[in-house]
Amino acid sequence: MPKAMHPTKAALIDCAADLLDKYRFDEITVEMVLDRSSISKGSLYHHFEDIYHLLEAAMISRFARYVDTNIASLRSLLESATTAEGFYLGLVKISAVTQGEGMQRARQERALTIGRAITSPRMSDLLRHEQQRLTDVLAELISGAQARGLCSPEVEPHALAVLMQAWTLGKIVDDLSETPVDNDAYIYLVNRVIREVFVPQK
Repeated sequence: MPKAMHPTKAALIDCAADLLDKYRFDEITVEMVLDRSSISKGSLYHHFEDIYHLLEAAMISRFARYVDTNIASLRSLLESATTAEGFYLGLVKISAVTQGEGMQRARQERALTIGRAITSPRMSDLLRHEQQRLTDVLAELISGAQARGLCSPEVEPHALAVLMQAWTLGKIVDDLSETPVDNDAYIYLVNRVIREVFVPQK
């Protein structure tokens, strides 16, 4: 069981994560965090090496929030689905949300987080741990669906967990296009993939 985070550290991360709603990474200062959180500078530097360390932790916290929302949806679906077809239709609904235009900012922020982790060893270490947790939870849910005959047992659960995250994040490629593909056409394609790899073959 993971060690609980110190409440002051958690409060600083939450504060910085909220500031990232309104400001760019390079616009946020120590003073902004201290004013908003009412936490002392000494406490901030006790838990973080510098403001960038805090902001990196906040970016990863936001990254996890988006994926945890999808995990909650998948867990709810698994609790309610009684047939493979019902599980498939539920995945289609979840896909429509995650691939939708309303999630464009979330996809872009996740891409920024991954991009920064590639160039920052410190952030890479932070993200690696969180990413493993998220993938493991998804894989556990998929394994549960396989055990109940709701999902094809032919594909390894962790591979499916990675695929689920990849097709959502991959939409960022089209988000940045001059002429984006029709979103219904993209969702249709994703749904074809879902049926092919998730639904048990008769």
